[in-house]
Amino acid sequence: MKKLLMVAAFSIAASTQAFADSQIIHDSTHSDALGRSIPMYVYLPDGYQTAKEPYPVIYMLHGAESKEDSWVDRGGIKVTADNLIARRQLRPSVIVMPTTGPQTWYVDGNADKAETAILKDLLPFVEKKYNTRKDRAGRSVAGLSMGGYGALNLSLSYPELFCAAGIFSPAIYVPLPPQTSAARRAAQFVDKSGAFDESAWTKALYTSRIDDYKKKGTVVPMWIQSGDHDPLGIVVSAANLYWELNKTQKNAVEYRVVDGGHDWLVFRDSSVSGLPWMNSQCEVLDKGK
Repeated sequence: MKKLLMVAAFSIAASTQAFADSQIIHDSTHSDALGRSIPMYVYLPDGYQTAKEPYPVIYMLHGAESKEDSWVDRGGIKVTADNLIARRQLRPSVIVMPTTGPQTWYVDGNADKAETAILKDLLPFVEKKYNTRKDRAGRSVAGLSMGGYGALNLSLSYPELFCAAGIFSPAIYVPLPPQTSAARRAAQFVDKSGAFDESAWTKALYTSRIDDYKKKGTVVPMWIQSGDHDPLGIVVSAANLYWELNKTQKNAVEYRVVDGGHDWLVFRDSSVSGLPWMNSQCEVLDKGK
């Protein structure tokens, strides 16, 4: 009940901003890495059409078996962004919600080079077509479940690109995903015989990236959030990630456990809580330039 009241309260507060002159548009770009298009929805803040200065950009990644419309249709991202910007808890920003496929896990796996597609195809397209910043302090990434997995991997492997990350209910199972996880059916982690490929999972998992991340010394502040009743056991995986990061960046990582499961009540709350914190971290970096 407390969770429902919190979401309802935010919705009521946001209602006055529901008609803000922001836009959600659909777009796509061809990806050489994937050999197909990358469809996306793009949130353009109020004032975008006449602005001269470039906007910060936030990449929001969806979960498994979803597509580019999930943050729009189910995640309520327009209302969330409108309200946070109006409250000055979020810099006016362009929000890009792409899909590289429902089961790519945003990595270069057995079937697709989704990680390469994001870096080599998506980011250059967005920064050429849209009035967005091209510096680290103007670029952040977040995602839910499979998208949390992807946002974490991108942040660890390319910390020079992102000023902050939102890791929402991340499907970062160590050492292997549970039998009920969509990862076990994903072509990225299935071998030629159709069996789950443990080595492909291990190679792509954040545990194979975190040592190099620490050696680089460039810290990406991370907001981690999960539901306490997540049936996939993600609350434990997220806690382990938090503790590992806390050893080296204790002032640049936060972990919140909220009442809920692996569902949109938790995911939406994560964006409402996480985006302002991410924004604050990016603004600190911006001021220190």
